[in-house]
Amino acid sequence: MVVSDTESHKSDVPATISKDTKEYRSVLSDGIVIKGDWQSRGVVHFGGEITGNLVVDVLIITETGKVEGNVRAKSVVVEGYLRGEIEANDVCLSSNASVIGRIETETLQVDSGAQVECEVTAKDKAPLFTRTKLD
Repeated sequence: MVVSDTESHKSDVPATISKDTKEYRSVLSDGIVIKGDWQSRGVVHFGGEITGNLVVDVLIITETGKVEGNVRAKSVVVEGYLRGEIEANDVCLSSNASVIGRIETETLQVDSGAQVECEVTAKDKAPLFTRTKLD
């Protein structure tokens, strides 16, 4: 597992994500409230609130985003709030992030200022993400 403490550009799609994934983009703005599980292909910018599990290719929880549930993705960027479990190949916690729960990842970047109260599990380079529904 690689851990770094650096400032990154907000809402950047990680370079490790293929061009095909970048073609599909969803934006869920502040004010959207979801109660239940949700799945999507491509890159999802999430600025609303969800109580439930998310299965996506790339998840970017914006500063206004609030997730209470588990996340399974290739890559996750948290700029807002998450309480639950993250299972992803790459995880980036920005300086505004607040995360409580558990993170299982190959690569973790934590920017200075992020509030993190998590158990972190390092994974081998084998892909964690498969398009299946969370249990």
